[in-house]
Amino acid sequence: MNNILIVRTDRLGDVLLTTPVSTALRRMFPRVRISWLVRPYTAPLLEHNPDIDRILVDRDESPGRLAERIRNERFDAAIVAYPRWRIVWALWLARVPLRIGPANTVYCILLNRRVRQRRSNGKKHEADYNLELLEPLGASFKRYPTRYVVTDEERRSARSLLKAKGISGDGPVVILHPGSGGSSARWPLERFMALGDELQAAGCDLVVTGGPGEDHEGGMIGTMRRKPAIIAAGSVSIRELAAVLSWADLVVTNSTGPLHLAVALGVPTVSIYSPIPTRHPARWGPYPAYGEGDELHHVFLAPLKGGGGKAIEDMGAVSAEEVLRICRAKLAGKTPRISSR
Repeated sequence: MNNILIVRTDRLGDVLLTTPVSTALRRMFPRVRISWLVRPYTAPLLEHNPDIDRILVDRDESPGRLAERIRNERFDAAIVAYPRWRIVWALWLARVPLRIGPANTVYCILLNRRVRQRRSNGKKHEADYNLELLEPLGASFKRYPTRYVVTDEERRSARSLLKAKGISGDGPVVILHPGSGGSSARWPLERFMALGDELQAAGCDLVVTGGPGEDHEGGMIGTMRRKPAIIAAGSVSIRELAAVLSWADLVVTNSTGPLHLAVALGVPTVSIYSPIPTRHPARWGPYPAYGEGDELHHVFLAPLKGGGGKAIEDMGAVSAEEVLRICRAKLAGKTPRISSR
C-alpha cells in the first residue's frame, strides 16, 4: 500500500473518532501516503496531524465529478468509515482497487471489502468500529487515542483571547459547553448555570462556549449571579475553539464534538450522556476512557423514565450538586494552566 484514502464526511466528533485509523495506518505502513476526504467545516481538525499527508474537501459535487478528483489521486485503497451512496458510487466510478467499509446498506455492494458491523446496536465504541475496518489490510485490532494537534501560535492567541474576556488565570479555568449540536440529548441548561454559579463561587474562571445555532443560550446565561466569559458560535473557528479548550483545567459538556476535542487535547472532562444505545457512552463516550478506568474523564449516565417502548432519557435527573462534587474532585490541588505556562 502506497496511497490510502480515509473517508469521513459527517460531523466534528465523528471525524475525531476516526483519527485513530490514521495512526494505525502509519504504524502499519510507515511510508504510506494518507489522505482524508471530509466536509469543509471539519477539514481544519486534521491540519498539522503528522499521520495525515493530504486533506481533500467534499463539496457535495456530483458522483462523476468527485470520482474524477479521486481518480487523479491514484489511490490504492479507500477506507469508508461513513458510507453514503454518493461517496461509494464515486469511489466505484474512480476504480479505486480496494474499497473498504461497513456492510450496512444496499449500496455498500459497491465496496469490494465489506466488514460486517451493527453500529446501531451500540455494543462497541465508534472508534473501535472504525479501527475494525483495517482488518482487510491484515491489521490485528489495536486501540490508538484520538489525535488533534494545536500549534504554539494558536495557544498564544487563545490565551490572549481569554485574557481579553476577563479570564485572569488566578483560578482554574472551567469551560461549560451546554449544547450538543442536535446530535444527542442535553443536560438542562439551568443545571449548567447552577453548576457555573457554584464553580465561580469556588474561585474558578468560567467560560461558556456554544456551537452553531446555540447563540440563544447567551441570554439565559445572563441569569447567573456573575456573568461568565462567553465565546459564542461564529466568533471563533474550530481551531480557535480547540486552542481555547487546550487552556482549560476542566471541560463540562454533553455528548458533542467539543468533548472529543478536549479528550484529544488531554484536557480532563465531565460529561452527561443518554442511556439510549445509539447515544450511549459505550459508543460515543470519551475514547478510549469510557469503561477503561481512566481517571481523566468522568461520565454521568442519565436514567430512563417511562416504561415499555415509550421510555426516554431523563437528563434532568442528574443534579448539579453531584456534577459539582466530581468537578471539585478533579480540580483539587491543580495548578491553573494559564498562570503556570
